[in-house]
Amino acid sequence: MTSTDGPTVRAGVAALLITCTVLAVAHTWPVASAPHRYSRIDNADYLLNAWAISWVAHQGVTDPLRLFDGNIFWPERRTLAYSEAMIVQGAMAAPVRLLGGSPVLAFNAVMLAGFILTACAFGLLAYRWTGSWPAAFVAASAAGFNSHLFTRMGQLQAMHVEFIALALFGLDQVFARMRVRDAVTLGVGFALQGLTSIYLLVFTTWAMIFAGLSRFVTARPGRRTRPAWLAALAALVAALLLGFYLNAYYQLHLEQRFERTSADNTSLAGSYTDYLSTVSHLHYRWSHRFVDVSRSINFPGFTVLLLAAAAVTARQTRSDPRVSMCIAVAAGCAAVSMVPRLPGYEKVHDLVPLFWAVRAQAHIGQVVLLSLALLAGFGIARLERSWSGRKGWRAAVVVTVLLINAEALRAPLPFRRFDGIPKVYNALGSEGRAVVAELPMYDRRAAFGNAAYMLNSTRHWKPLVNGYSGFVPASYVQTWNDLRGFPEHGALEAMRRRGITHVVVHEDAFIGMHGQERFDAIGTTRSLREIARDGDIHIYRLY
Repeated sequence: MTSTDGPTVRAGVAALLITCTVLAVAHTWPVASAPHRYSRIDNADYLLNAWAISWVAHQGVTDPLRLFDGNIFWPERRTLAYSEAMIVQGAMAAPVRLLGGSPVLAFNAVMLAGFILTACAFGLLAYRWTGSWPAAFVAASAAGFNSHLFTRMGQLQAMHVEFIALALFGLDQVFARMRVRDAVTLGVGFALQGLTSIYLLVFTTWAMIFAGLSRFVTARPGRRTRPAWLAALAALVAALLLGFYLNAYYQLHLEQRFERTSADNTSLAGSYTDYLSTVSHLHYRWSHRFVDVSRSINFPGFTVLLLAAAAVTARQTRSDPRVSMCIAVAAGCAAVSMVPRLPGYEKVHDLVPLFWAVRAQAHIGQVVLLSLALLAGFGIARLERSWSGRKGWRAAVVVTVLLINAEALRAPLPFRRFDGIPKVYNALGSEGRAVVAELPMYDRRAAFGNAAYMLNSTRHWKPLVNGYSGFVPASYVQTWNDLRGFPEHGALEAMRRRGITHVVVHEDAFIGMHGQERFDAIGTTRSLREIARDGDIHIYRLY
């Protein structure tokens, strides 16, 4: 390394970070203009994930040993594991929440961080593998800002795939340099990605399987044994870091028999149409016919496809084992996304535990897009070797990066105004012991209606019998059935048996579901005393 290499690399990293930040703001506009205000509170998954990261931030400080015992679906345990726990995102949200920021502000901050970190991570990986800064900016744009992400704005886990880049880097080093530290890098990268999402844990496992098999095939016979042992060490490191996390999901499986069936997988399996689907302004006019029949939106863009083809079709580039690794990951993960459509999949499902944890197999298409982003980086690096000395090369790189982003651009995105959680919920926070039921309560099929109640609970964190998640326990169904007659005597007695002490009634929704007469009866029920009211929200203490 020459004396100028260090400053040059630092300048490149700074430029990449600034570019990724600007792109994140542009692609998610208008979030950055008012991150405390713009939200998707009309989306149940958004509300669920805003609650989840706020719970992790809260419980990680107050009672970390009971991190998975979320305050929803009371009195069930391990309710955080009913869906994505998102430990990493919760840790990122902690400073915002501890400083008094709302769940919406925390969600938006972590969302923007995910776009930036993912783009930078894949950009730096492309630079490390190619030595080309144009490759870094191309890969960063394609990995961090693609068609897949802008249809999943309520699912925070999708924005945080930055650690897949670290895992791929570690795997490459395991085969290239074969050091113990490389195995640790691989294990830590895999574990951190797993802690962002169970889905991404499964998808990263598939990616590492296909990448590892590719490297074993392309490695010389004498250079396979040590990488195999290092891969085993990486698996041990990952298992140690993920132990507490996986145990919560395993215990939930034992207690509730919570797992995805082959029918779940088949209903949300991928298809070739996924890779022709995009909601970008530039392509939606022709792509909408595929969007309507797709389970995941995964069109990479013509620019990325052409650059990837430039890498794959060049003999010199194709001989690079890292290119072969990316091809294997892209092809393998695309196949996994569509496997549930094959005849006889039911038998395959029962034999492969990786299928048990994921419902929407189609979403592994995101890993396909990440692999294509790296291949596009190799493609432009190949062009750079031939054309970089020619006039206009830098302008061509800028245009290429702009084209990649233009092909994915969906902004301005549709958001809703968030005016904060009603302050009336402070009344619950000041109560000593409280177990809360919010009404109207929604049946199993409409449990997403409870998601707003979960966001409200972040103001007081009292146990809540309501809940929405990827799994609804049988106890909730029984509680809903017993409370349907509220405020009749039988419903009140059922509340007392369950230990419910407070009832929050949303007047307009309650009347819409049960009628004015039922609502008026609440005010004449002696065992209910109103302790707070704000607009149509009434809070009662049950005696």
